[in-house]
Amino acid sequence: MTEFKIEAKKILDELFLLTEKEFENFEVDYEDENLVIQTCSGEKTFIISIHEPTSQIWLSSPISGAHHFKKDKKSLEWINTRDENIKLHDLLKIELNETND
Repeated sequence: MTEFKIEAKKILDELFLLTEKEFENFEVDYEDENLVIQTCSGEKTFIISIHEPTSQIWLSSPISGAHHFKKDKKSLEWINTRDENIKLHDLLKIELNETND
């Protein structure tokens, strides 16, 4: 297993635990190398995927659309490839809070 894949799986595990701990109205599950976060009503689904060819983590959000994240070597955070001000953990928390109502 590559170093990227080990790190990516660790992040998916962190996001799984974060969602389970902080958000009650979501069901969280792994499907292959995807973390699927769905509202209990089934109306909205977030998918977080490991994309090994590009060494990125991809987020498909029902709120903001598609995002690609790469690991920043200095901060060690997963940052958006199009806007370095957007971080994976922060964006997911914000959008889950918006959906959690």
